[in-house]
Amino acid sequence: MSSLPAEPILRAARRWSHHLRHSSVERAHAVFANHPDFVDLTPTQYGAALAWLKEVGIVTSDGALAHRCNPLELALMEAAILHASPLWLRDADQLISTPDDLPEDAISAGQALGLVPRQTAAVIHTAWGKVDTAAREQVGTAGEETLAKLIGQVAGITVEHVAEYADGLGYDITVHADGLHLNLEVKTTIRRGRLTIYLSRNEYEVMQDDPDWRLVVVFLNEDRQVGAIGTIISSWIRQHAPSDCFPASRWESARLDIAPAAIQRGISDVGAWAGDRLSVHHVLRVGAGARPPAWMTEASLG
Repeated sequence: MSSLPAEPILRAARRWSHHLRHSSVERAHAVFANHPDFVDLTPTQYGAALAWLKEVGIVTSDGALAHRCNPLELALMEAAILHASPLWLRDADQLISTPDDLPEDAISAGQALGLVPRQTAAVIHTAWGKVDTAAREQVGTAGEETLAKLIGQVAGITVEHVAEYADGLGYDITVHADGLHLNLEVKTTIRRGRLTIYLSRNEYEVMQDDPDWRLVVVFLNEDRQVGAIGTIISSWIRQHAPSDCFPASRWESARLDIAPAAIQRGISDVGAWAGDRLSVHHVLRVGAGARPPAWMTEASLG
């Protein structure tokens, strides 16, 4: 993580990106050095801006413009955010609801690139989506694999990680035993505070039709080990899921901020079936190990 580029560097980068549409580096550099409209910035600042543009991939190593979206200012802002990865980016979905919530460094960077606050906020949310999607995929796979291994430790239970070979079933893990069958949709988080999940329309419809479906949340600690497990009450999901208001519209994905009252600790079905045989009691039955996340400490015991 680093700081967003300084205002003079972004101003210079904006000028480079416009001139390189129709000119070479040498000709643009000569314009910047001699035209009175551009001498407010130093040759050093222009040089640093060109180096930054190459580093983030807007300009190729031989000086050609690689990114030709219009307006280029949006691409420059996104590149600045993704490259710097400021601390606020990870939680931008919760911290920045409107342009009034913009951090000072983002406001300054947007102004340097000629963006209005609404545009800056939109670029931040686009950048957050790219970072969050990649992070969620990585963390999600780790959570599924770890949970499958954990449940597999219980004698008499067979676990199948179906998400490894089939996408679109509406669940990730199946649990089989004599008298027990579960289809687990797994959501993994590394956040200790608010619990937010994303539910697809397909997952929701599978929940509606399948009494064995459970939505399980896995918390991974700093060592990427399971620190807590909770089950989201299905009736709460039904109550808070979006509804289609018009025949021409249909929701496909929903973000749910889970209330503590909607979470039950552990996976009660596994705990009830295993009884005294449950060797991983602290997470599969009780749901929380050492230093659980805030959303787990307030969760129900079921």
